[in-house]
Amino acid sequence: MKLAEQIATLKSNIKSKQDQIIEKSGGAISKGVTPDEATEAEIKGLDAEIEVLKGNLERLEGIEKSQAAWANGTTPVAGNTAKDGLDSTQGKPPVVQTESNLPKGIGFALMVKAMAVAAHSKGAVNAIQVLDSWKAPEIVKNAVSQKALIGTTTNADFGAALVDFQNLTGEFIELLRGQTAVDKLAPQMREVPFNVKMPAQTGAVSVGWVGETKRKPTTNPTFGSVNLTKSKVAGIVLLSDELMRFSSPKADGIILNDFVKSTAEFIDNDFFDPTKAESEDSPASVLDGSTKIDSSGVTAAAIEADLEKVIKVLTDNNIPLEGASWVMSASRAANLSNMRDAIGRKYFESMNIKGEKELMTLPVEISAGVTNKIVLVVPGEILLADDGGMDFAISTEATINMGTDQAPAWVNLFEQNLMAIRAERFIRWKKRRVHAAAYLQFA
Repeated sequence: MKLAEQIATLKSNIKSKQDQIIEKSGGAISKGVTPDEATEAEIKGLDAEIEVLKGNLERLEGIEKSQAAWANGTTPVAGNTAKDGLDSTQGKPPVVQTESNLPKGIGFALMVKAMAVAAHSKGAVNAIQVLDSWKAPEIVKNAVSQKALIGTTTNADFGAALVDFQNLTGEFIELLRGQTAVDKLAPQMREVPFNVKMPAQTGAVSVGWVGETKRKPTTNPTFGSVNLTKSKVAGIVLLSDELMRFSSPKADGIILNDFVKSTAEFIDNDFFDPTKAESEDSPASVLDGSTKIDSSGVTAAAIEADLEKVIKVLTDNNIPLEGASWVMSASRAANLSNMRDAIGRKYFESMNIKGEKELMTLPVEISAGVTNKIVLVVPGEILLADDGGMDFAISTEATINMGTDQAPAWVNLFEQNLMAIRAERFIRWKKRRVHAAAYLQFA
């Protein structure tokens, strides 16, 4: 019960007892006589109770006056955490947090654009001044300032200081994860940290039926180790000076989409390229060393028969199909969904152009990295190290090879008024077992 409520209750009790005294003494007084001994004893008892109540009332009213006086010279405790409460008693103003109303990823694009324009100005302006001229939200300005702290160890609040930068890059990663088959499968993969050895069983244990007093089979399983060293995906996007200088939602969206598309295509291409072997700097494809089934035809019946062979590769090697998924291109999925049998019914009933898809009761993911194949992969048999971070660098004077090592196509940024933005994401994967994936190869 609050202090004011206690005072009100005491006053009510005092009044009630005073009313009882008036009632008990009123009858005798109206007759011109004094109350009898029994009534007088009751009245004296009520008087004693009233004095006690008045004493309590006086005490509480004194406390109420003291608290009112203290309130004018003290700071009330505020906040939802111990630190917030301590800060409030020491006169530190509360930290007001605001949320950006920018569409996801646009803040990241603005940050990249501003730093690119600043780099191109050769020191005439900095990124914060560029953002001020664009009237960019505070979170983007904070992120630009925080990016300079990356890699420092002298800032005691290093993690907290990067919150806006991490939020903007996190939004970009979130958009990217919606575009790559790798990230769609990632929740079912076995997540591990970078640079940590993981045990991997390379030989099986012998198990069999035995009769009473008969010898039991005794073999030792053999183990190896898998180590996922740190590697990063680095993609370069070329953008015109004019596009970078425009401060408009359309220009920001173009830059964001170019980033997402180029990074997503690169990751999926390497993940599903059978010729991609492991190196110190990059992981092998999940199809490296996997069994390939050559297409026997493009009719529905031929494709179905070939897919059964792909499934058999995994089951023959004791790879459980729990969590397994097909991965194919959007055009391949559309082709399968349009196939009909002799009486016009859909041949692959659960294959749809839009929405969820299933092929032979297994879910289907879409990727641009598998244009000429259908892949069957078991994510639970793949180790994944991903720190969820993103970084970028900008150049306006480099010469970029937009071709291949065998057929280079050099582009000079300065000559063509272009800017190059290099985005980097730390990620690495590795199969636990060779037959964690198999694929159907089309001509």
